[in-house]
Amino acid sequence: MGRISEQTIDRIRDAADILDVVSDYVQLKRRGRNWFGLCPFHPEKTPSFSINQDKQIFHCFGCGKGGNAISFLMEVERLDFVDALKQLAERTGIEVQLSGDTDPRRKALVQQIMDLYELAASHYQQALAAEDAAAVRDYLQGRGITADTWSRFRIGYVPDKWDFLLKGINTAQFSREALNQSGLFIAGDRGPYDRFRGRIMFPICNATGKVLAMAGRVFGTEEQAKYINSPETPLYHKSEVLYGLHLAKQALREAGQSIIVEGYLDLIQLHQAGITNVVAVSGTALTDRHARELRKYGNRVILAYDGDQAGVQAAVRGGYTLLQAGLDPRIVELPAELDPDDWVQQEGAQPFLAAVEQALPLLEFQLRHFPGDLRQTGDLRRFLDDTLRELAPIRDPLTRELLLKQLAELSGVDERRLHQSLEAIPARRPRDKDPALPKLGLIIEPNRSHRAQMALIRLAFEEHQDVLILLADEVRPELFSHPALRQVWELILPLLATGTIPDPGQLVSRLPDPDMQQLLSGLLIQSEERTDQLTLAIDCLTVLYRESLQGRIEARRRDLKSAEQGAGQPPEDILEEVAALQRSLTELGHQFDKYRA
Repeated sequence: MGRISEQTIDRIRDAADILDVVSDYVQLKRRGRNWFGLCPFHPEKTPSFSINQDKQIFHCFGCGKGGNAISFLMEVERLDFVDALKQLAERTGIEVQLSGDTDPRRKALVQQIMDLYELAASHYQQALAAEDAAAVRDYLQGRGITADTWSRFRIGYVPDKWDFLLKGINTAQFSREALNQSGLFIAGDRGPYDRFRGRIMFPICNATGKVLAMAGRVFGTEEQAKYINSPETPLYHKSEVLYGLHLAKQALREAGQSIIVEGYLDLIQLHQAGITNVVAVSGTALTDRHARELRKYGNRVILAYDGDQAGVQAAVRGGYTLLQAGLDPRIVELPAELDPDDWVQQEGAQPFLAAVEQALPLLEFQLRHFPGDLRQTGDLRRFLDDTLRELAPIRDPLTRELLLKQLAELSGVDERRLHQSLEAIPARRPRDKDPALPKLGLIIEPNRSHRAQMALIRLAFEEHQDVLILLADEVRPELFSHPALRQVWELILPLLATGTIPDPGQLVSRLPDPDMQQLLSGLLIQSEERTDQLTLAIDCLTVLYRESLQGRIEARRRDLKSAEQGAGQPPEDILEEVAALQRSLTELGHQFDKYRA
């Protein structure tokens, strides 16, 4: 796929002020050298989200997220790197050219399909407003959907004609491949014809509001399928898309939890009733990718599926998908045979909101709706077997323990027996490796050595020439005992060697791992407060050199024991080396005096 040149990335990053970017999403107040506000990535009452304008980085001391303006936009808008850069480029007036595209035909195809869907959405909207669509408008209003709402969701209509869209757009502007792969048309013996006919149309958008696909609800025809969706295309993958996310994401962030419904009208009815932290699945069951997307907006996810048996089963399956992704699923008890759309139409928003507040934990909901008699040994065993198989992929020991404790209380079966049965089930691999899970290698114990390593990294970004010379001359990567800190220093050292003060925003971009970006932003968001930074640097270096020398001395003493038994180097050689290391340790206090002159 296409690339944006490093020069263009640098221009965009330099031109886009992080304070301006973040201010569109967070109310910020100045406190000392930094700006603070409530974090947009997790619910909090006390501001822990910080911006350092000088270094062009952000960091939240609550949830740990951090980075530069690019990574902020990627996180808050759920964009990939290129789309975030494009959005920043629009703000700064910089033209973005993609280079190195290995398949320009595919790029053109994707753009044409996107243009086709935008045209189709507009065409269907116009058809809904036409004189001959009065019955459709009456139907929507009868369902409680107002004209303002169908305009907001870009609801449209397609008459029961084979070529309504085909004749309504200029197909000559598009390649045959784009027309065929868009999913808007079907190739017939006599040429292409419209896929959607006689249907109320719901555009399906990505997180930025671009139309990717269509869903059509039957209206006034004899077609059997209540809904048909666009097939998967180069643009649209139903396992990744959540309907309504582009309109819900701010409410999701503010609420700190998501509500998922099954139907398009369910979602629209709830939004219209003022319940806007709601998304819907798009023609598929809930997937791991959906769960990962929702985790960005909060740990709790409420499933509000239909109250019939199929809805109950789908909610339980979806709940386990969420649970295995590290989320806290709760399930709403809807009145039997009602869906959220009907319920809110009949009784208003308050009963639904009350049910959301009282939503049941997954295991309790599953037990309550299990199709069997749990007083019978066979049915109870079937319930436990089904449940334990779903819990087996969860590897976090605390989560497993809490779930097993809950299962024991609900079923009356001894927790130790449940644990034994769970351990006997072969662990299934999660369906997708989740790159967002925290890495143990990034856990930094606050000991003296690690504090010294972190201080040296911070000092490398200060404009103090004597300190920079000292760091370039004396701080070797192997002094960093923590692997993540060593990786950061390995990026910094070549810059110091050329006399360049590292640019925090640029360095964050060079760390491909989001966890590493958060680590660096957390280190740099606060400067070293000591005014005598040279002395601080020497003190930190002394700590690390002493640790290194003591480690080498201990290692050589262990070697000496082997040598005394006739293995390895002669003992006298090792003793001589240990003595030299001890002299270096004794003289360490004066090793860096030359930098004080």
